[in-house]
Amino acid sequence: MALAIASAALSTLPFSSRCRDIPQKCFTEKITKCLVGRSGVIVNATKGVSSVCEPLPPDRPLWFPGSTPPSWLDGRHSLFLIPLPGDYGFDPLGLGSDPELLKWFAQAELIHGRWAMLAVAGILIPEWLESIGLIENFSWYDAGSREYFADPTTLFVVQLALMGWVEGRRWADIINPGCVDIQPDLPNKTKPKPDVGYPGGIWFDPMMWGRGSPQPVMVLRTKEIKNGRLAMLAFVGFCFQAIYTGQGPLENLACHVADPGHCNVFSANSALAMVVVRLHQLLLLLLLILYPSKHTFSLPDNQALILFKKSLVHNGVLDSWDPKPISNPCTDKWQGVMCINGVVSSLFLQNMSLSGTIDVEALRQIAGLTSISLQNNFFTGAIPEFNKLGALNALYLSSNNFSEEIPDDFFAPMTPLQKLWLDNNKFTGKIPDSLMNLQNLTELHLHGNGFSGLIPETIQPTSIVSLDFSNNNLEGEIPKGLSKFGPKPFADNDKLCGKPLRKQCNKPTPPPTEPPVSEPPATEPPLPPYNEPPMPYSPGGAGQDYKLVIAGVIIGFLIIFIVVAVFYARRKERAHFSMLEKDHDRNNRVVEVHVPESTSSSSQKYTETSSRKSNLSRKSSKRGGGMGDLSMINDDKDPFGLADLMKAAAEVLGNGGLGSSYKAAMANGLTVVVKRIREMNQLGRDTFDAEMRRLGRIKHPNILAPLAYHFRRDEKLVVSEYMPKGSLLFLLHGEKGISHAELNWPTRLNIIKGVANGLSFIHSEFASYELPHGNLKSSNVLLSQDYVPLLGDFAFHPLTNPNHAAQTMFAYISPEYIQHQQLSPKSDVYCLGILILEVITGKFPSQYLSNAKGGIDVVELVSSLIGDQDRVAELIDPEISANAENSIGMMVQLLKIGLACTESEPAKRLDLEEALKMIEEIHD
Repeated sequence: MALAIASAALSTLPFSSRCRDIPQKCFTEKITKCLVGRSGVIVNATKGVSSVCEPLPPDRPLWFPGSTPPSWLDGRHSLFLIPLPGDYGFDPLGLGSDPELLKWFAQAELIHGRWAMLAVAGILIPEWLESIGLIENFSWYDAGSREYFADPTTLFVVQLALMGWVEGRRWADIINPGCVDIQPDLPNKTKPKPDVGYPGGIWFDPMMWGRGSPQPVMVLRTKEIKNGRLAMLAFVGFCFQAIYTGQGPLENLACHVADPGHCNVFSANSALAMVVVRLHQLLLLLLLILYPSKHTFSLPDNQALILFKKSLVHNGVLDSWDPKPISNPCTDKWQGVMCINGVVSSLFLQNMSLSGTIDVEALRQIAGLTSISLQNNFFTGAIPEFNKLGALNALYLSSNNFSEEIPDDFFAPMTPLQKLWLDNNKFTGKIPDSLMNLQNLTELHLHGNGFSGLIPETIQPTSIVSLDFSNNNLEGEIPKGLSKFGPKPFADNDKLCGKPLRKQCNKPTPPPTEPPVSEPPATEPPLPPYNEPPMPYSPGGAGQDYKLVIAGVIIGFLIIFIVVAVFYARRKERAHFSMLEKDHDRNNRVVEVHVPESTSSSSQKYTETSSRKSNLSRKSSKRGGGMGDLSMINDDKDPFGLADLMKAAAEVLGNGGLGSSYKAAMANGLTVVVKRIREMNQLGRDTFDAEMRRLGRIKHPNILAPLAYHFRRDEKLVVSEYMPKGSLLFLLHGEKGISHAELNWPTRLNIIKGVANGLSFIHSEFASYELPHGNLKSSNVLLSQDYVPLLGDFAFHPLTNPNHAAQTMFAYISPEYIQHQQLSPKSDVYCLGILILEVITGKFPSQYLSNAKGGIDVVELVSSLIGDQDRVAELIDPEISANAENSIGMMVQLLKIGLACTESEPAKRLDLEEALKMIEEIHD
């Protein structure tokens, strides 16, 4: 009540000028368009005040005439689309650019304004009462130091009782900024009113002023926030007056009115007066510094794209780009716009007959933009200033009419750039040196232009996997590092020579050397040595040498530190095997290697292959204290023992959900992977042995069966053959080397077919298991030298502790487990669907991450675009679609299969055999 009375009282003061109120036409002309929340339902203006108007007009009053308001201050809350009272475009620090923070700051300002109005009233009214003799000796500034009616403890209890509920509301505000309608005792209350800071009700609006139509309510709210701002400034001024003069504001005002020449801030010679003067100057200077220029603030993605669109001649092909402020390029399916997590990331505008002058400044406003494709259009002139887009990692400008010479330092700021296609244009001049210094560049296509001169020697051939300089005017010798790409990328350059071309370079003939001329013997005595006068010190002389010495010493220490660190890390990589070896020596155990007598049964009889025998090894393993034995469970490779592993050079491959993995290259030429697992304590020794031998008997071209195992009570070692190409996960998302470049469409299709076949075999062999595989993901798909996929880490579910399995096995991410804690063989089908979508889109699935932070939700991404014929091709990894345009339909069909495998309801999900049949029908 007090807040409402104070607000209403102050709103009638003279400084509440009507000229700055919200324009009336927002209510008179648009009242029928006022909506509640985002529902789009027209409401009766007499029922409540939570109504939504269109944004304030662009010509609304601004805090500074001629200034440009930031994009997020358009007269409404960004999240709720409700009017924002007192929005005059003032936010020089950009505090409200985040929609969540905007509503929080709006409410914080409103609360502080209300407190300030109460404070101003609490200062002015008692001083006025003192002036008419109703109270005596009033000093608001010293009021806090006075004696109260109770001791501090009692006073605290009373204040807690009076203010506790209010502070509780403030705490609810901290938990959910801006939502004052969420009660502290009802944190899960649904549908809070979107009006930030206006809870309403008899306690907050006893006069029912907020029950009318939106027009007077908005006027009252605007007056309240304006008067609140004036009250906050007034309170600061009252504080300075009290410190400076020791008098109240009314007394100071009376003094100034009576004698303005002597009663002012400049009349005293005290240092405090100068501080006050300097403070005003400082505030003015700060205001000028923070005054926003036209391009200080970044635009939202939709507005930036509309500006970019205006610079193009598009003949209607970009009509889906809706200029309305509420239009969303990600959810409204803007043509050629690709988004990740609701943020514009790529523009695919190829084959659209576009022309015009590209507005790069508009594209700079899109912070998440990493890829631009303008291939096969009609752009002309010099290359646009794409180097201002420092976050780009892919730029495709092929088949346009760009011309002129590219500046030598053009690509220097574009360090993240990975793919650059400038082919089939009319560029001239030398190849920019800055282009060849890009450390992350993997694809470089400059063919079909008029580039001339030498190919820069500074090229980074180790990172580039795809290159084409053909059909230009290049000359000179081809850098040696580029010969591995063969002659095709250098064809149709008549003046190029050297490997890999057959044309040899003509080596220049060295000039003849003249015979040395012997000097005649000296006939005069030698002159005394000439002593030069000392040179004065200059920054480029001894001082510079001194700095170079210091820099050299620092670099030397850094090199030594790096060498020591690498050496120490390598020692740590071997530490696990070394520790096992020490345990082995300390307990004086003899390693015994066993191979199965027959691969068709799980017989417990073994054949000794070790040079030394011991009948104690198995018993010692049961006790858990010794090394035990290494049991061979697969006869595909020659037998080896734990001693061979001890002598092998071990390399840490990584830490997965089930444990750490090590690569060990043994003396017999076999390289294996040893997985050290601590969470396989579900079964005893005999049962574990039977299960592992069952895994070792698996024979299938797409399954990587284990070779051996080592049993200890607290941990297990599982040994399998090392695959030279590594995991599918690494090849897809790791270093973009030659192996990644070979993941073309036929290779990826064969990988998917192999994975499906291997999974089908596992389901037939382990049909009784709840999860036949249980952990199918790209990191558990290993690739042979010929890119044949082999499934690893399968059928471990019965061996793994249940709690640990739920945290580490990928099948537990299936919707049926998340929602109902149920698992079935169709959980493996869900994992297969994720893998298919990952391989075809080239995106890292967010499903692989337990915290869901990072990556792309491939299921949501594909399902959102699969039905859009104009955009479905955007789902496919450009690295496979670019060279297989005739197979786009097959790729889309495979995406649909993957999507059918990831249905949230298992009953609607494809059966594995049905999915396999559909996959086998896909051809390249």
